[in-house]
Amino acid sequence: MKKKIPIRLCLSMSFVLLFASCTTSKSSKENVSIVNPPIVSPTPSVVPPNSHKNPVNKDKDLRDILNKINEIEQQFLSQNCTEVLDKAKSLETYSKKINFSSFPPLTEAAIYICDARAGMDNPTRVQKAISVINSLPLRYPVIHEAWLHNTLADFYFALGDKQNALIEKKAARDLILAQQQDISSLNNQILQLNPSEQGIQPNNSGSSVTNESNPNNMNQDQIAISATQMLNNDSPEQAIALIDTIPMNQRSDNLKRIRSDSVNALVMNLRYKVRALFVRSSQQTGTARKDTLKQSEQILQGILKNYPEYSDMAAVQNNLKQVQRELAKP
Repeated sequence: MKKKIPIRLCLSMSFVLLFASCTTSKSSKENVSIVNPPIVSPTPSVVPPNSHKNPVNKDKDLRDILNKINEIEQQFLSQNCTEVLDKAKSLETYSKKINFSSFPPLTEAAIYICDARAGMDNPTRVQKAISVINSLPLRYPVIHEAWLHNTLADFYFALGDKQNALIEKKAARDLILAQQQDISSLNNQILQLNPSEQGIQPNNSGSSVTNESNPNNMNQDQIAISATQMLNNDSPEQAIALIDTIPMNQRSDNLKRIRSDSVNALVMNLRYKVRALFVRSSQQTGTARKDTLKQSEQILQGILKNYPEYSDMAAVQNNLKQVQRELAKP
């Protein structure tokens, strides 16, 4: 007798191949703006109201689903939400057999992000997209994190949450600035490959490893001044990104101190965000409450993973336990 294969297992086995093909394919839309994504016409939600995680037992069904997933990811990487929604809508035939949350992370994100963009006046659709983004395990270099933060900001703004929208917009800006800091190094490398390259001025400021690897050839004192200004301007993430252009074993004591202060400031901002989410969850019920608590959990877990040097990590761990206790309640 042929065994039934759970859809999640099938998708996870094929995910690597599918995702590899998507990330290496050439986008049909070049230079899509990070800050101003293409406008998506309002449409009814493509997410089925009730889905069940039953196994798929037809080989043809499975092949069709995998092909649709591939198409959804391809269109999403081209930022063509209209096509993403059309492809997702075509999965209605299988909606009683599978749940979108059983799809590979990129596919799930594509569907819910595009569904929210086509229903920005629907808080349920927007909140679900926020939850999916916050739980998305894909980060740089697979996902453009500045785009991710800007998308979150747009969704928070649609919900009227200006505080979180501002935090995410600043995060997007800081990441874009941090990426631009590599332009000087790339120019130097291009000139090494082709000294006659047009449009690039040669760097005559010396060839020390420290200067060439830093934005605008700043030395550590200059980086310290800039990072301090960023921190004072409530942009700790930007300060961290700037300092991190210096290898850890080459940083001065002053840079280490500024980075530590920046980490503490950033984590405090994130904990403030968690506090706001936790308060919001106390006013919610059902799935909305669970989604909000999961966002809090994901932020706290991210702090534990990304900033282990934070000075009050015990408090973060206690916050996480409190959130997890609430999640465990029926």
